[in-house]
Amino acid sequence: MTHTRLRLAAAAGLVAPLLVLALAACNPMDTLEKVHSEEFADRAAAAEGWVGVEMPAWIPAGATSVKNTATTNETNAVVAVEGGELEDCAEMDRRGLPFDSRYGSLGEPLPATVFVCGPYEVVRTDAGWLGWFNATEKGQTPADA
Repeated sequence: MTHTRLRLAAAAGLVAPLLVLALAACNPMDTLEKVHSEEFADRAAAAEGWVGVEMPAWIPAGATSVKNTATTNETNAVVAVEGGELEDCAEMDRRGLPFDSRYGSLGEPLPATVFVCGPYEVVRTDAGWLGWFNATEKGQTPADA
């Protein structure tokens, strides 16, 4: 084998694992943090491509720019949605906080009340809505809450 071929083979051996990592996760930090993140243009696209558990029913029909980050075991999730109005949610005292702040914080002071939409707590943001799910029992997901 010539030196050029050896160099090409060595380069391919270094590039291939990086390519696999890049294809496996859009954000390598997600893999390290044991979360997955998805972004969708609207509710219809989210319904078609949602990963993990079933897409939260609270996401408004007119929602756009739907973003989701959840732990790989689905015990924590945070969802940011632009646009639309909530339906079938009740205003109640806040019980928890989003486990991840990549879609913004709740501000100070923290809201005392939230909209409870099934197993999710949801608050209005400048752009739309921020919702989260936090397991209250080991291994609990939104599907069994």
